[in-house]
Amino acid sequence: MLSQNKIKHLRSLGLKKNRIKEKKIILDGKRLIDEAINHKVKIEYIWINESLKTNEKDDLFINKIKNNKIDFSYEKEKDIKKISNTKNSQGIIGLMSIDNFYNEDLKNFGNQIIILDQISDPGNLGTIVRTCAWFGVHSVILSENSADIFNDKCVRSSVGGHFFLKNLTYLSYDEINNFISSNHFLTLCADLNGDEIGIKNIQKKWALILGSESHGVSNKINFDKKITIAKQGEMESLNVSVATGIILNELIN
Repeated sequence: MLSQNKIKHLRSLGLKKNRIKEKKIILDGKRLIDEAINHKVKIEYIWINESLKTNEKDDLFINKIKNNKIDFSYEKEKDIKKISNTKNSQGIIGLMSIDNFYNEDLKNFGNQIIILDQISDPGNLGTIVRTCAWFGVHSVILSENSADIFNDKCVRSSVGGHFFLKNLTYLSYDEINNFISSNHFLTLCADLNGDEIGIKNIQKKWALILGSESHGVSNKINFDKKITIAKQGEMESLNVSVATGIILNELIN
């Protein structure tokens, strides 16, 4: 049974400082939890609205939880809603460890890396994570002033994209520069004033740097080349998550 202290504790994970301290997040909804189970992510516990106990269409999902030996319990709807961070809760809440997502060993980040600078909107950040998962890019570096990649809205926006990440870290500008220079990456910076991205024969070892629409990429980050997406219409800028998909399609395909 969910005690009031437990509810209070789970609600506290809505704050970034508590997520970082405990290295745990809330998964809200069947789809996210199902994706986490599929990717063998460590789920510590699942709480389910007791009204779903008699819902036959959820039997397979419940059996999946049991088969993966994840502890769970049925709880009152009002208690589930107190924990949920969505207006229309599906009645399924999970507690997940994020400890294994962070990797301080930068040597294992591979040859294709996304570097995100000053991305403050968690919805955009989540969509970028989802886009990276689509294109098979598993390593993401964020500047220290970027949004929390495990923000509730970011996790929902990624629709399970987080579970494809293998390497994730936050670095200072000096650390980012040291990493890309010492590992000899071709660093491409997305910028309105860059060369068009119809680039061929790009070396296999690259780092793509993207910034927010309002701030762009900080001049504190070193890079080799500015690239841009050819504009056909009259808009002044392109959403950073959309730009990520267009550029990755050119770099990878």
